[in-house]
Amino acid sequence: MTFQIDESLDWTEHYVRHGMAVVRGLVDRTFCEEALAQVRRLVGEDRPTAQWTRRDGQALNDPDARPGQWHYGFFQDPGRAGMTTQNPVLEKLYDQPRLRSAIDRMFGDAEAWDGVRNYYIFLNPFNPDGEARLETTGHIDFKVPAPILYRGFTFQIALLDTEPFGGNTTIFPGTHLPVQRMLMEDPDRKMTEQAETGIDAVEPYEFVAEVGDVLFMHHLVFHSGNPSHAPNRTPRLGLHAEAFRARWLTEVDPGEKNLSPWQRSLAGNGPYRVGRDEAAGQRAMRERYIAQIETERRITVEDKWKRYSDWPEPGA
Repeated sequence: MTFQIDESLDWTEHYVRHGMAVVRGLVDRTFCEEALAQVRRLVGEDRPTAQWTRRDGQALNDPDARPGQWHYGFFQDPGRAGMTTQNPVLEKLYDQPRLRSAIDRMFGDAEAWDGVRNYYIFLNPFNPDGEARLETTGHIDFKVPAPILYRGFTFQIALLDTEPFGGNTTIFPGTHLPVQRMLMEDPDRKMTEQAETGIDAVEPYEFVAEVGDVLFMHHLVFHSGNPSHAPNRTPRLGLHAEAFRARWLTEVDPGEKNLSPWQRSLAGNGPYRVGRDEAAGQRAMRERYIAQIETERRITVEDKWKRYSDWPEPGA
């Protein structure tokens, strides 16, 4: 059995309760077709997508894999992973009107999103040596210490129709709540892998999508990739993107009026104020990357990127 979306809930309420939500057809097909054409160019593959094949032993982002499995990042922010190539077509994902409206609704403010365009190509082509199954546990994308309140969320746009067992992302709904509760009790606890936490297994939700569907994900919800072995050989292809605020959230109180859906998703374990600077780790990483860029490339990185973790709130 797999988890079923509760269609009686508004999608933002579903996100609050389950740490995930799906909005069908949120992004126009026209953009998705343009993005698919770009991906074809980037991976050097013009065959029908059902002929895209991964062979065991190929590494991520292997240019000789035809097309292989890609988790390829495009970061406007150079302090995130160094200087990466920009793509003027793919980055228009952030200009899609209904998606932008959804981001604003999550944050409860049309000015809250910081405007930074960081995203990945997520491509998982058919693996003839794989098997049709779903992982039974997941992970979060943080090492120790994991941020308890953070600064935003991620979302994934489907660029192709997918099938069950087609290498789709799975979410373990509701796990954001026990993960956060354990971190509140012990901020240095290792929570990266679900199997290490003692959190009970839950029915996974497999993001079987049509073109333009969007999956929204809480930063602390367990999730997983899966083998790509669909009956019709369809690959999973999407753009996985971030939506962040200018500043990290430092406290939340469920009793406060007019909390945004994003804030409410962080208030399920009661009032909380962080006891330390949760941005410290990323600030140190940023300083390291930018110093390396300036030394090796002999360029000066804009000052705003050196203090990206500390931008002022809009209107401040």
